[in-house]
Amino acid sequence: ITGQPKDGVYIKGMYLEGAGWDRKNCCLIEANAMQLVCEMPTIHFKPAELKKKAGRGIYACPCYYYPDRAGTAERASFVVSVDLKSGASTPDHWIKRGTALLLSLDA
Repeated sequence: ITGQPKDGVYIKGMYLEGAGWDRKNCCLIEANAMQLVCEMPTIHFKPAELKKKAGRGIYACPCYYYPDRAGTAERASFVVSVDLKSGASTPDHWIKRGTALLLSLDA
C-alpha cells in the first residue's frame, strides 16, 4: 500500500486471537499448534450508511482494544464488529472458539 484510500482508512497492526488467517484465500483457518495470536494483514475500513445482515460464510468478528475483553468501568474494551470470511468452517465454529481481533496485546 503506497497511498491513502479514496474512502475509509487502512488499519495495520491488528491481531487475531482464536484462529489463524489464510493470506492467500483471505479467510479464517485453524491456528497452528501453540499459536495464541496471529498478526492480521492491513484491513481497509470503508464507511457505509447501512449495514446489511452478514451473508453466509461471514463471521462478524468482535474487535477489542485489549485482551481483557470485559473491560472496566472506566474503559470499555469492545470497539467494532468486523466481517471476516469464515473459510471452511461455519461462523458458529469461530463463535465457539472465541475468535476476536485485538488492537493491543498489552493488558
